[in-house]
Amino acid sequence: MKNCFFKTATIIIATIIVASCSSNGDKPVTAETSEAENHKIDTLIAIQDSPQQMPSYLFAGQYDELLNEILPEGTVESSINAFLLERGDKMVLFDAGLGESQNGHLREKLDSIGISTDDITDICITHFHGDHIGGLLTANGEAVFKNAKLHFSDLELETWTVGVFKDRDETVKNMLTAYANRYETFHAGDTIIDGIVTIAAPGHTPGHTLFDIGDAIIVGDLLHAVDLQIEHPEFSALYDFNPLEARETRISMLEKIRDTHKPMAGMHFTAPFIIKL
Repeated sequence: MKNCFFKTATIIIATIIVASCSSNGDKPVTAETSEAENHKIDTLIAIQDSPQQMPSYLFAGQYDELLNEILPEGTVESSINAFLLERGDKMVLFDAGLGESQNGHLREKLDSIGISTDDITDICITHFHGDHIGGLLTANGEAVFKNAKLHFSDLELETWTVGVFKDRDETVKNMLTAYANRYETFHAGDTIIDGIVTIAAPGHTPGHTLFDIGDAIIVGDLLHAVDLQIEHPEFSALYDFNPLEARETRISMLEKIRDTHKPMAGMHFTAPFIIKL
């Protein structure tokens, strides 16, 4: 098994060590103590698939005077990210970015740290928008990750196959075909893959899901523009299917995450991509 401390990750922008330890108090856990005391050390790595600039009009029509005051230049920095977690013998990817045909860089950045797409055992998908599942497929619609099992919400699957988003995006259909017999659904609140807890976060899409990995939370598209929405979570983006529900979810979840004191990793966070409130 690969060393869980990726020392050669020069292109990866942010890394946090997530430790799941027994009876170690507040003592920092190193690779040496992990091996000697049989503790389990996880490494969460942020991978920027593509930098982005988000126009402020995506948040218009809500509190425009405040919006213009906060973003006078009419843009806000954003990003498209994925996250990689090594947990025991599992190599878990959270979302897969845009895909190479849309100028996504996930595969080349995995290569740069010595991780093959074949090494990925599991992929947890927050929701089915193209900038989160596009990287699962080649330009020809074939599976990029030959050995990975996909995990996504049963509600998200229903929404995109028989519900309100039915036939909205060919990428979803192609994903389900390419990974036939290699995906499973969960109900929000279920625990999957060695203790990862799924959390319902509706509004952006009906089945939008967060993942609590223990010492950090993958928050998907809870926020699209950190510089705006951390201080003003009342702003929803035009990307949100149900803006009012997305706002309520964002305000509620940010309050809960503050209470946990856990870092959060967001698919549209700018550097360092993993932040603590």
